[in-house]
Parts: sequence; C-alpha cells; structure tokens
Amino acid sequence: MNPQQGSRATSGRQSSAVRAGCLDTLRAADTISTIVKMTVASQDPKIGLPPDFEDMLVEEFRTHFRLPPTLPLSVVKGSAPCDSLGSRCVGGVLDVGAVAYATAHSDGKLTDIQVLDVALTPQFADSVSSALRAMSREKLGPPTGDADSIPILMQIVPDEAPDTVPAVRQVFKARVPTYHWPFRYATMPAAGVDATYPFAARLAGVEDSVTLAFTVDADGNIAAESIELVSANYRDFVTSVLEALTRTRYHPAHLGDCAVPTRMKQRFLFKVPE
Repeated sequence: MNPQQGSRATSGRQSSAVRAGCLDTLRAADTISTIVKMTVASQDPKIGLPPDFEDMLVEEFRTHFRLPPTLPLSVVKGSAPCDSLGSRCVGGVLDVGAVAYATAHSDGKLTDIQVLDVALTPQFADSVSSALRAMSREKLGPPTGDADSIPILMQIVPDEAPDTVPAVRQVFKARVPTYHWPFRYATMPAAGVDATYPFAARLAGVEDSVTLAFTVDADGNIAAESIELVSANYRDFVTSVLEALTRTRYHPAHLGDCAVPTRMKQRFLFKVPE
C-alpha cells in the first residue's frame, strides 16, 4: 500500500513470510479508497481537552508525519456483512494504523511517547513516533489550558465512512486491497486464557474487568508490541492477564484457507467465587 495506489500484501516479518505468500495467492478482488484519520482523547476521562486541542495536534502531526514510500500490510479485518457475533464475515480488507500515548505539557513538549504497532508495520509505527518526537523537540504541542500536563491517547486508523471525516482530522489517503473470500476472526483455545486471580485481591474480595485490544499473528501468537489497555481498575489484574497471554496460543484468523494476522478486543472478568 502507498498513498496513491494499492499493492499486494506482503509481510515485514520473517515468521509470516509463508503466510504472506498464501495471501498473495488469493488475489485481491479490488482496492478501496480510505481516509486514515487521527483522533485525540484524554487518557483520564476526568480531564477534558481544551477547545481545538485535537484539531491543532492533528494539524501539526500531519505536517511532520512522513508516510513510508511502501508499506507492507498483512493484518486483515472483516468486511461487512458479518454474522450476528461479528466473528465471520463475507470478506476481508487489509488494515493499517497505530495507537500512540503521550503526555502533553503546557510548554508544548510531548513526553512519555509510546507507539503501539497494531498493524504489524514497524515502518509505520516508527514514522508516527518520529513525527511526535519532532513536534516535542520544536515544542509544537497544543496549549493545555489550565492543566500543566494532560496524558493523551492518539489513534491513527482508517475510517469506515471516509466521506464523513473532517479535513482537519485526515492524515493521508490510501488505497488498500480487499478480498471476497470468507473471513473468520481469531479465537481463544478451548482451554481459554488461564489468568491467575491475584492472591491479595481474592482475599480482599476485590473484583475487576480487564479489556485489552491486541493483534494475533498468523501463527496464533499475540504480538507484544500491539497490546493496548482499553480499561481496567487495578494493576494486579492487568499484570495477571498479560502474563497469561504470553503463554496462550490462539486459533489464528483465516481469510479463505490462509491463516492471517488480525486485531481483536477481549474482556477478562475476575469474580470472587461464591
């Protein structure tokens, strides 16, 4: 994929090279135009962003961001229509994107920058990181209003309704391959994810719900660089789930007969036994 035209999907990782060849044999049915946008939100729901903060940050980011001339894609998401559970779809489309965290300061600096490689495209994640770090060096972060600093979450993702994306939120336009082969998302192994209930929490009767988003590669392994914490209340529960995921192998997603990487979100519930 590049900003102007689609290209065949290939893998940037040696372990998935065979799978990428399988994906090539399916042949893309078409390429679709998409807008890759950027959204910005406060990591703390109790702290709102000042007016125009999001628009100003996206504008500066777009100025500093450099899209790699070629971008190998391998992560697939389902294309509608899908079944009632959203686990099986009539086709698939290649995905691109990244999730980034940072702390915006009143002096225009951005610190604690971390970029998650959710689409398994290291070149893209590196370009996102470079743009944010360049903005920080030049102190081009938006004003933080009355707050000295604001932890922020930035998502760079394709929009499913590109005609509705305001120009100020657009980062770049792209054409990505789409496939008319049946697609099914990755699934947990029959044994589930064996996350240990934190001992101290169990004794205290503390419960929690941990929601993570992550990318499952074509071998069924979870890419550590892709894990995003969506919600949780207590660190011990998050640590338990993360440790369990390193020991877990999922059933990979399939596009036709090809195992392919895909992105998924999952909730892990901890309830004290009665």
